[in-house]
Amino acid sequence: MTPRPPHADPRRLALIAAAMLVGAIIGWAVDRSAAWATIGAVVALGIAVMILIFGIRALVAAPVGIGAGIGAYLGGTIVGVLCEPAGCPAFEAIAATTTGVGALVGIGLVVALATRSFDEYQEAINRGAPPPTSSCGVDEKPQPPSDRGEGEGDVVPPEAE
Repeated sequence: MTPRPPHADPRRLALIAAAMLVGAIIGWAVDRSAAWATIGAVVALGIAVMILIFGIRALVAAPVGIGAGIGAYLGGTIVGVLCEPAGCPAFEAIAATTTGVGALVGIGLVVALATRSFDEYQEAINRGAPPPTSSCGVDEKPQPPSDRGEGEGDVVPPEAE
């Protein structure tokens, strides 16, 4: 008997289905329409897949998924305001999808970079090394104030010394 892949684990699939149900309920509560229930279910599906299958931390996956949902909501709502009532649901769906994916990518990149930075800092601390700085590779040293009365502790790049 061949082992089942991790994404086919019945418990994980049940959790993903439950997340989709909760997302659909939240989407329905937002606008009481099938479109928003679907958006809520898809956002919850994305969060659950990121956590349960890809192993992304919930603290990282949840803001990314929620941000994508908010982006989808804003895009669909803006197009809905520009159209006549119930006049262009296809354009609303396209706008919601486009802005949702854009928000997913943008927020995902920022969260991934911030998380990586935090992890690198923690690894340096655990190794006993000095923590990384944000000086972009330029070592700047505070200089004593000059006799001309300019600011205290002026920072001078090493090239200017």
